[in-house]
Amino acid sequence: MNSPQKILFPVAAALLCAAVASAQAPAAPRPITLNGSAVLLTGPNGGSGLLLTPARASQAGSAFTSTPVTFNADYTFSVFFQFSMTNPGGIAAADGMTFVLQTEGPNALGTDGGSLGYQGISPSVAVEFDTYLNSPYDINNNHIAILTNGQLNDTDPQTPYGVTSCPFAPGTFGCMSNGDVWSVWIDYDGTNLNVALADSSTTRPANLISYPINLAGILGQTSAYVGFTAGTGAGYQNHIVMNFRPPPPAALTE
Repeated sequence: MNSPQKILFPVAAALLCAAVASAQAPAAPRPITLNGSAVLLTGPNGGSGLLLTPARASQAGSAFTSTPVTFNADYTFSVFFQFSMTNPGGIAAADGMTFVLQTEGPNALGTDGGSLGYQGISPSVAVEFDTYLNSPYDINNNHIAILTNGQLNDTDPQTPYGVTSCPFAPGTFGCMSNGDVWSVWIDYDGTNLNVALADSSTTRPANLISYPINLAGILGQTSAYVGFTAGTGAGYQNHIVMNFRPPPPAALTE
């Protein structure tokens, strides 16, 4: 099996402390397309962060590579990014965000609220980071899961740190809506999609999800647009993506 391919996403360290932001020089940005409420933010050290939705009601935003990333035949890849969900308001801290591989195009965007800006994007495979309990498909208001083909099917849902109920107020450790900087590792070995995440740490823990899935079979080709979506509804929060470990451009085949 070929060694994992690194996905380059063009958001360098932002909204992090200077020591973290300077830990590694950022690679050259990869052009992205911003949709809906998504905007780029300039950090205090010259890096950029991606604000998918502001903390306002009924927002949907997405950002994808402007050109598709070409993968090897078995789709192996590895990606690292960070996120922070801040300033909750309305009825709850809501609704969450997704990391997505999709073939629809760089302008793909779903609807707001519990759709997470993802619903309807197909063909696609996504990892959701969900902070609001929408019945009947959510297990709680603090879970991650695998989604496919624009459906909110919550395959293999798992709860970070076993925290199954998060309060409205931020600050509870293990709640993705707590305002902390969370680190995320997602990789695919040709058979299993593995997801690990850590609250306020850059040390990778054990995988929270390790799910067998055929990415090439679902996507139908060996290239995909790579990016993120998020949504708010009657409850809202900022959904911010940060990445201070972009892999070198040589890791991509275009």
